[in-house]
Formats: sequence, structure tokens, C-alpha cells
Amino acid sequence: MEETYNVKAIILNRKSFSEGDSRVIVYSRENGKLELTARGAKKIKSKSAGHLEPLNLSDIMVVRGRRYDYVGAAVSENCFSNIKNDLAKLAVAAQAVKIVDQAIRPGVVDEKIFELLEEYLEVLDTAKKDFFARGGSALGEKIFASFFVLKLLAELGHQPELSRCLSCVAKIQPGKNRFDLARGGLICGRCAKSGDSNQLAISDDGIKLLRLALKSDFKRLAKVKISKKLGQEAGGIVDKFLRYNFN
Repeated sequence: MEETYNVKAIILNRKSFSEGDSRVIVYSRENGKLELTARGAKKIKSKSAGHLEPLNLSDIMVVRGRRYDYVGAAVSENCFSNIKNDLAKLAVAAQAVKIVDQAIRPGVVDEKIFELLEEYLEVLDTAKKDFFARGGSALGEKIFASFFVLKLLAELGHQPELSRCLSCVAKIQPGKNRFDLARGGLICGRCAKSGDSNQLAISDDGIKLLRLALKSDFKRLAKVKISKKLGQEAGGIVDKFLRYNFN
């Protein structure tokens, strides 16, 4: 008799594996990141294919195999259809699952990461179509994605130091502070080194926004009004911090 186990998982990616099968990469609450074979998923009559689409939240029965574990059955719990019907939302949702896929190794279990991704998708899905339309150019969705990245980095052990200077340990005061990518946090104006490409200028409001992003849930963050300039500043720093750690 085949051994099975059940997981609640968010589908991160699905790719071709053989003539009729697919490989499905998921992040599950119970077992972390898994790579599963979905037998017959490419066939028109497949019962499981629709439940294994990227971005779906699905309950999956997994069957242990000699070489690969495979999907025995799958039922969607949430397809996040509002995300999939909105190009701006879809873009930043796809960015989030891609980062989770790239940054986390198979078998690493962290329930907080699962909950972080689930909450992010739920808030993004239920938000009104123009909810994030502030600052123009889909800025709202982009900065919301940056909040997810920052929270994910913190959960993975890369939480930036935003309260004290990483050089002199003094409490950060308003002024000419910089964000050091290599050391992972703030350097006060007195300790900052001119010409250091890893030290990025950051405004006082930028620091406040990053602090808020780390301590607040996505429902609260979705309501924060952010100027275009501030959103671009904070988002740019988070993006460079991500690329520095996972290039």
C-alpha cells in the first residue's frame, strides 16, 4: 500500500516534466517547499490540473514515490481569481511566488513563511481594483510587493537593523543616514563612508516606512498613503537589498 500525506499548499510554479506529466513546485504549511510530480496533468481530461495552477491555494494528497513524490489528488481552496483577472495584481503576485521559489530550498519548513504568503495573496485578492492606485504607474502594487519582500527577508534571517547604527551602535537620529546593503541596516551620518557603493541614501520618511512595513500586517499596509517619491525610494532600497542577498 502506498504511503500518503496531506498538505495545504500554495502553488509556486508548474513546468513540463514528461510527455503527459508536470512538475509542480509548492510551498506547504506542513512540509515547506516541495517538488511534486503531477501525473497526467498535461492531458485534457486531467482532474487535478485546474487545482494545480500557479497561485492557487490547494489541499493536496501526496503519494511517496521511489524517486519522486507525486500528487495523488488536489482540491483548490482559493484560486485568487481577482488577482488573476487584474494584470497589475497578477504581476506583483507572480513576483512574490517567484521570490519564494528562488529563495527557499526544498524541505525547509517555516509556517510563518506560508502564512506570510497566504496573507499577502488574500489582501491583494480582496482589495478593490483601484485600491492601490495612488501615486500613479501601479506604484501601489509595487510598494506592496516590496513590503512582502522585506517581510520575507526578515523571516529568512535578513531583517535589517533600523534602530541603531551598525557601526557605533548609537540610536538612529533624523539626518543623513544611509542603508548599508552589505551589513544589512542603517549607518548614521557620522559613520557613513562617502563613495561606498553599498551605502544607499535613505530619508527619514523612508526609514519610518521600512519600520512600519516590518511591524504591520498587510491589511494595515494596504491602507497606508504613500507618495510616488517615497514609494520609489523605499521600493528601490528593498529591491537592491534582495538582489544583494539572493543574486
